[in-house]
Amino acid sequence: GTGGEEKQPVGQQLDFERKDVWNMKWASDNPELFAIMEKTRMYVLRRLVPEEPVLSNASICSFKQLQIEAVCIDDVMRNQDVSAKEVLLDFETKSLRDTRDILTKVSNLKDAYNYIEDNPHPRLWRLFAETALEQLELAWAEKAFVRYEDYQGIQFVKRLKLLDDKVKQKAEVHAYFQHFDEAELLYREIDRKDLAIHLRERLGDWFRVIQLARPGPTEVAVPNSEQLLTNAYSSIGDYYADRSKWVEAKDFYAKAQNSSKLVEAYYILEDYTALSELAGSLNEGDPLLMNIGNKFSTVGLCENAVDAYVKAGDVKAAVDCCVLLNYWSLAVDLATQHNFQQIEGLL
Repeated sequence: GTGGEEKQPVGQQLDFERKDVWNMKWASDNPELFAIMEKTRMYVLRRLVPEEPVLSNASICSFKQLQIEAVCIDDVMRNQDVSAKEVLLDFETKSLRDTRDILTKVSNLKDAYNYIEDNPHPRLWRLFAETALEQLELAWAEKAFVRYEDYQGIQFVKRLKLLDDKVKQKAEVHAYFQHFDEAELLYREIDRKDLAIHLRERLGDWFRVIQLARPGPTEVAVPNSEQLLTNAYSSIGDYYADRSKWVEAKDFYAKAQNSSKLVEAYYILEDYTALSELAGSLNEGDPLLMNIGNKFSTVGLCENAVDAYVKAGDVKAAVDCCVLLNYWSLAVDLATQHNFQQIEGLL
């Protein structure tokens, strides 16, 4: 060609050839890894070097996190009613298997760390970090989280280092792995029921919070147990309200003495007698009374609305309600009783 033309980069043909390959898949998270099916063997290749093969005739679906997911197509074709568990297979690469073996058999984490440095992969760093956490080897865990680029993990290790007790650290590690019952048990063993309750609060397990906050026959009451129970009852009420189970929500709001939420529950359940009783139990001038008055007004219960408005100290809202709902005699009585001059213009 002419001198002005750019030379196109020419690819290099690799000195690599495999015969009888009928399926292959690149790892989605590592450009140096791919898997192939050759006759009835599965090979994983790293930088074109094969690992020991595994006997299988399954078709490769995905390859990521050093795990291969494959499906036995022949079994599916023979029996289409077969369950997914029977036909879906998981295979681990040699580096993942070896790392597990090293971490379980070798007490010194340095050997495992060096092995992963030679075969780096985020999945291996995560596995190392989790093992180090289980052993409370926080310095090693932090190193692995840094290599794994897990900011939350790094911050978690920093929080663990601030704890003054190995048992507390162990409990927090259990919580990190979502072994919440074990974490709670450890807190209770060191007589820190408050920490067990705080754990359940973080999880939103309000039924368990109630169980823990109520002292047993031989137990000392937890500090602020009444406040804890009130919050728990309210939160359970919210749980039921979110699912439109208003009868259950009402019961828990009542236990929590949560008047504002009770107003909504009674209104949705059309329990106007209970709503009127609630209005009667509130102090004069309570802002909630205006809300109750508005709710009674929307359903045409003028007298209940007037009682709520007057108790709230808003006579004008009471008179306006009477006018809106055509309770003229009540409007005149209210205006006379409270010396409300504007009624003459309305009449």
